[in-house]
Amino acid sequence: MKKEQKVEVVKEMAEKLAGQKNILLVDFSGIKGNESAAFRKALTKEGIYYKVIKASLVKRAMETAGFKDVDENLFTNSVGVALYEPDPVTLVKKFVELKNEEDQPVFKIKMGLVDGKWTTRSDIEKIAILPSKETLLSKLVYLMQSPISRIVTVLQKPEKDLVIVLGQIKDKKEEAEKAA
Repeated sequence: MKKEQKVEVVKEMAEKLAGQKNILLVDFSGIKGNESAAFRKALTKEGIYYKVIKASLVKRAMETAGFKDVDENLFTNSVGVALYEPDPVTLVKKFVELKNEEDQPVFKIKMGLVDGKWTTRSDIEKIAILPSKETLLSKLVYLMQSPISRIVTVLQKPEKDLVIVLGQIKDKKEEAEKAA
């Protein structure tokens, strides 16, 4: 790769990385070419940006984008960089779920930036078992709504009972008038 191309790659990657809160750095060694294309297609379908870049170029791009506290040991050989802004759990899950024919993980996660904080591989694997952001929000809304709906039911109960009792009194008076 010529120097001009490297400068352009670093510039492009730095623009992508700037302001990102969710970044995943993965080791893709051992992936066959046809598998790589299939995985890239699956990631793109989910809206995940994924690019494989020489480690030294990723390092320069991260420094240009303002990331200073990245572990130097991450930058060996080539690095797969994945970005997905809406939800870090979705990003992490997708990489943990991708497995080969032998049911082995395809990507070895090196490190990630999750909601703006650098996270180790073991923590990222724990994040992968969490439900998605939408699922958590819907559960939260349900839990918040549940006590309110119970209170409304309890408050309506005396009114319903009163209406039922008044209806029964009315029915008995009507029966008494018909009988008399």
